[in-house]
Amino acid sequence: MLTRHNLYRAVGAVGFLLAAFSGFLKGIAPPEESAYSVGIASFLALCIVLLLSARAKAGSKHSRPRLWIGVSAALTVIAAGSAILYWQSREKLTFQYPLENPEGEYVAGTQYTSRAQAWAEATGQNASQIVAKFGGLTQRNRVWSDDSIRRAKLILITTYLCCVLSLAGAVFSLVELSAPGAPTAQVAKT
Repeated sequence: MLTRHNLYRAVGAVGFLLAAFSGFLKGIAPPEESAYSVGIASFLALCIVLLLSARAKAGSKHSRPRLWIGVSAALTVIAAGSAILYWQSREKLTFQYPLENPEGEYVAGTQYTSRAQAWAEATGQNASQIVAKFGGLTQRNRVWSDDSIRRAKLILITTYLCCVLSLAGAVFSLVELSAPGAPTAQVAKT
């Protein structure tokens, strides 16, 4: 049963995770979509923590340590893989603008328009330079189609959520495993 205490504990865990390390997870959220991504990640992480907390109370005390080790190991591997995938996607699907004195980071598209692709191949310019050549941020759809930009945003949000949620689940699982009263000694015996 979900009690007020459990809810406060879960909210505190999620809040700590998102605020920890100088707000690192908030700082790496997809540009132009950070409020949405961080908000959704917070609510979904809360759901995961509550689900894991409920699962922790179910089952025999003998099987709990193995469960937590398995869950935390799996989620740690998923977090590592999704973090690498998110970093690669972010490198590929974002650009800073203007190039000389970047004011911000923006979402690019997944594929240049044919005209922008030809220009990129002919000149070797990067995304920021091409955006400037094609009219600036307000004309970004000349460099990438609107659908291409939407796909890039979806990729960034999805990989960010996978990274944050698996990380939240892994951290919570490890905390549960190492919490006072957790039967970790049973793992060594079996």
